Amino acid sequence: MSRVSSLFRLQELDLLISRSHERIAEIDVLLASDEEVTTARTDCECKEEQLAEARLENSKADHEVESQRAKIDNTQKALYGGSVTNPKELEDLQLESESLKRYLDTLEDRLLEKMVALEEAELKHAQASQKLTELIARKSGENELMTADRLDLLSTIERTKTEREAALSNISAEDLKTYEKFRRRFDGIALALLISGNCGVCGVDLARSKEQDIRGGNTLVYCDQCGRILYAG
Repeated sequence: MSRVSSLFRLQELDLLISRSHERIAEIDVLLASDEEVTTARTDCECKEEQLAEARLENSKADHEVESQRAKIDNTQKALYGGSVTNPKELEDLQLESESLKRYLDTLEDRLLEKMVALEEAELKHAQASQKLTELIARKSGENELMTADRLDLLSTIERTKTEREAALSNISAEDLKTYEKFRRRFDGIALALLISGNCGVCGVDLARSKEQDIRGGNTLVYCDQCGRILYAG
């Protein structure tokens, strides 16, 4: 390998290691984060509280209807059972019975509303519960995949580090020092590919006189604009 191609190979290995570390960091954040599940669980708990309240309201309304029916039944028995014979008392009982029946209609309408509200609360709770269950299952599967990816990335890093050590044997101490300095300066991209006579990073058109040295690969030629080492590929 030429002097510059050895440096470019080193850059490829370093970029692979760097990107693998970045992806591992992203995976670690995702594995530690359960915001989506927490939100769904909170919503499910809220729907469960609403369902409990709806059941209580429905039970109260049902009890009121049954209680009212019992009052009407007692009034009807007194009215038609023969135990009351006084006309005025019978008239009062008749009026009371009619009043109780009218209020029963109101209570039954109220019960119907509570029953509808209960059905809606049951549906919303069921939907929230199903969403939470599906989300937990999906996140579990995703976490397994991400954990497997993380292990693969760690293996890639170790393998690439071994390759990097081998690649260093073809690079002089002076060139390595220059490469490391440029790598820090240019955010990991110390070398740029020559593409159709242009710098592959900044795009500047290079003088033809430089191309021969660049293609030779044994002289470090720098881009006039961005300053990176140029590699013909």
